[in-house]
Amino acid sequence: MPNRTVQLTTVDGAFADGESTAELLGSQSPSSNNILAYWWRRILLGIVVVELPLQIDKYFLHDIDLALTGALSGFIVSISTFCLILLYAQWLPKLVIESRPLRGNFALTIYTAIVTASTVWALQPSLALYETFLLGQSFLLFIYIVNTVTEKNDVIFIVTCLTLCLAGEGMMMLLTQGLHRTLSLGPIYFDYNEITNRVSGSLGAANVAASFFNLLIPLCCCLLFSANSKRLRQLSAIALLLGGLGLVLTLSRGGWIGTTFSIGICVAIALQKKWLSHTLFIKLSLGCGLLIIACLPLLAERIFGDDNGSAQSRISLMQISTLIIADHPFGVGANNWAVAGQHYADRTNFREEWFYTVHNKYLLILTEVGIIGFLAFGAFILTTIRSGWRILGRSDRLLTPIALGLTAGICGQQIHMMGEIFNSRSQVQLLLLAAALIFAIENITAPKSSSIEIESP
Repeated sequence: MPNRTVQLTTVDGAFADGESTAELLGSQSPSSNNILAYWWRRILLGIVVVELPLQIDKYFLHDIDLALTGALSGFIVSISTFCLILLYAQWLPKLVIESRPLRGNFALTIYTAIVTASTVWALQPSLALYETFLLGQSFLLFIYIVNTVTEKNDVIFIVTCLTLCLAGEGMMMLLTQGLHRTLSLGPIYFDYNEITNRVSGSLGAANVAASFFNLLIPLCCCLLFSANSKRLRQLSAIALLLGGLGLVLTLSRGGWIGTTFSIGICVAIALQKKWLSHTLFIKLSLGCGLLIIACLPLLAERIFGDDNGSAQSRISLMQISTLIIADHPFGVGANNWAVAGQHYADRTNFREEWFYTVHNKYLLILTEVGIIGFLAFGAFILTTIRSGWRILGRSDRLLTPIALGLTAGICGQQIHMMGEIFNSRSQVQLLLLAAALIFAIENITAPKSSSIEIESP
């Protein structure tokens, strides 16, 4: 019987103390014959991640009237769109040659298919096509991450980029608040609303910015518990401070509640697993306490002050949703809520209320793509959380805390979705990116089957 050799290679994905941020982003290099493809992929993937909050994009066939009602108002083409095309051009030939099975998520695939199919029965098919185009790009990003992020270094690279995004976004929001004006860096705008005194950074709206912080703050919190990466922990601490201040400045109550819930999950599990030392717990508690005290007047005014009927108007929009669902049990088509809702908003009891797309992601999905689409979306979220929960039982001290932070962030976003549309490009793509990372980490940390060779005499 011929001899066989089994080689076991371990990659710890950690960075030695004293490494620079550039080394954090670089990680380990592959063999010399693949170095160009390696860095080409890294650059493209880094651009996709970093561009998410910057939103360097353009709407084609843009309709300003539709935009004012909260609907997607055109085909969104961004720098990430072109980078994704190049990433697939590099990956697909390799996928075909190696004949590897394609991994994905069944529920997300069904949800994407239903959204696409809804163009057939949509009240205004062009609007459904706009959302299909956005969701399609996000779905392709999800598939790419799940299938190509197969090493710890890839996860650390993406997480480092996200941490830098959080720190940079928080810093620019502090700057715009201090100057009390909108700032521009070429095609990127960091918005400040002089009427409401709310800042939204480069994300276009304060509630959208809050959802960005809602997802990434728990991740950075859990990076403080990770092992063997001092530089990444230091970067995470800075991002937590700047991101926490940025979250406060959004004045988003849903974002505050969702983030508090997410951090509570992270701290509770970290204490239970003994990842969080008593010293670090005290430091985190003091830091959160000082942040709350420093921002207390702002928080109190937003929570207990007059919101100019914002909460009441959302109730009216939810009531309109229930009427639409009763008349259209299979949905009115993706991105068509505003078109359908306009017929009901003209009724006497709603005529004086503010009209906009309903600020509840669950009702929005149920109204637009029906019960099957709603169940598919819910199944996608639940399977993602279940995968993150499974990872917590594994022993990898670098990737397990990352999975905890991403899972907790997604849980917090479910609370925020109760009062937010959640249909912007940054929200959709960041959610699917986080979910893809969780599934990728589950594959990386999965127990490897071992075989024992028995040699014939």
